[in-house]
Amino acid sequence: MMTSKPIDTPDNQVNAMYAYCLRFFSELQSLGITTAVISPGSRSTPLVLSAEAVGLELVVHLDERSAAFHALGTAKVSGVPSVLVCSSGTAAANYLPAVIEANHSQTPMIICTADRPPELRQWGAGQTINQVGLYGENIRWGYDLPVVSEVDENLARSVALRAWSASTGRMQGPVHLNWPFREPLEPSQNLIAPEATLSPNSFHQKSQIGDSLLSGLAHQYERGLITVGPNSLERDDLDALVAFSSKNGWPILADPCSQLRDAENFSRAPIITSGELLLAAEEFTSLLDPVEVIVHVGLPATSKAYRLWNQGHPPERYVLVSPAVDWADPSHKVTDVIEDSIRSSFSLSSSGRGQGTDWCQFWVSHNRSAVAIIEDYLGESKCELSATAEILSSLPSGAALMLSNSMAVRDAELVFRNAGTDITVVSNRGANGIDGIISTGVGASTASDGPCLILVGDVAAAHDVGGLIAAGRLQSNVVIVVIDNGGGAIFSFLPVAQNIDKRNFDALFTTPHNTNFLEISSAAGIKSELIGSLPDIEQLLADAYASDGPKLFIYRSSVEETVKTYESIRTKFQLSFREG
Repeated sequence: MMTSKPIDTPDNQVNAMYAYCLRFFSELQSLGITTAVISPGSRSTPLVLSAEAVGLELVVHLDERSAAFHALGTAKVSGVPSVLVCSSGTAAANYLPAVIEANHSQTPMIICTADRPPELRQWGAGQTINQVGLYGENIRWGYDLPVVSEVDENLARSVALRAWSASTGRMQGPVHLNWPFREPLEPSQNLIAPEATLSPNSFHQKSQIGDSLLSGLAHQYERGLITVGPNSLERDDLDALVAFSSKNGWPILADPCSQLRDAENFSRAPIITSGELLLAAEEFTSLLDPVEVIVHVGLPATSKAYRLWNQGHPPERYVLVSPAVDWADPSHKVTDVIEDSIRSSFSLSSSGRGQGTDWCQFWVSHNRSAVAIIEDYLGESKCELSATAEILSSLPSGAALMLSNSMAVRDAELVFRNAGTDITVVSNRGANGIDGIISTGVGASTASDGPCLILVGDVAAAHDVGGLIAAGRLQSNVVIVVIDNGGGAIFSFLPVAQNIDKRNFDALFTTPHNTNFLEISSAAGIKSELIGSLPDIEQLLADAYASDGPKLFIYRSSVEETVKTYESIRTKFQLSFREG
């Protein structure tokens, strides 16, 4: 997570700027970069001087077009990307012909264009154009950096590793980093290169047998953790991951959209489903031995508690396996990247340690206690956590589940432990929006052999009335359950709920909409019904799954009861350490 740094004086600002640039080039050099091809300019001063300070060979070209083709030729022969550095404005545009060639010839290249800070763009500042997206579709990755004097230099390490991996990975090519700098640009002290933390072994391509890394780490470290976020992995991939966890005693922190929360996997591996509760409790984390390795698969985990714990307790090795478009590394702690299939990465021999270690059993036993406490509070009247548990437990084997963002996925984080098998969980956790949830579920139902349950909040349902119309028109085999808590209940869990008066909070955040989903559904040709009480859920949904065509149910919950239940569960779990 990028954290603001106090900038008290121009010297402090300049020192922070150079610390970031030095870190970036030092890490790139440790990964294998040897050369920077530069063209003279003022705005690029921090980049040029930092590249020189860490010991890169500098090649100077007066013309950026020639500079870019020089870097291209060097990379074609060596296979190692050169770094291109230029000033702001049209200087960067002169790289384009060589960038196009690098794209089509799959030649690695890392382009660093200096830029004016955001407040000077589009206001007539000299030598300032829109450089973001300048190279269009000809790059493997593009990133408009923050003003680097204002963020933690740890981000520089992540940017260096990601630029390297994107440029030299399975489909080599150019990467564009746009660097906004504020004046003054000259260093205020001698530049000293920091010691690099990365190495060529930090990035593992298929040809380098990435699975040997995990096998080696499993033999070396006992205290490993596998985090599995939302994904659409094949069953063989998941089986390899589960087998690796079981053989090495590394628990799996399984997101509700991980495809791993079913009875079969619970019997095969240490699957942890209450990470949000465990890692939010100091009573648990204070007793937990330091984690040595975290291996992440899939999109970022839903759990906020996990993210904060990981940020505050970074492991020695943080490995991303086959990362997606956005790396699951908001805290910028990644040390290793494996660009290979999940199956291959987890398939080699294990340590043979098994699940009997103190580390593994500590997670398993406390997860068991947490689940028991959660279940004790289910059944509370008008608490949506209870309703979500009943709804999800109704899923028959072979069904698909479209899990909405906002409260639905967070409720599932605590209560989803599927008793059936072969459940496919679909979610829009890439961008985490609440729009299009019903429409996505309708689409998922057309590719599913069994019924599709769409669990959605009332605000998300209101966003996608068109999805209801589509479900009715297509007579899709979907069961839509709307948890109606009268608006944006998730805001009630934020500090703002306590910091402003209730009238303003409701008007500005909860925003009740009073949409009559029963009438809309009826008009769209969808059978609909209001769920009167929790005991009604099981039979109503069982009948719905057994019949064809779309059905919609409304369950009305109380925000106050839901917040109270969440707080009670957390308090009871914390007290269990004192009582036990």
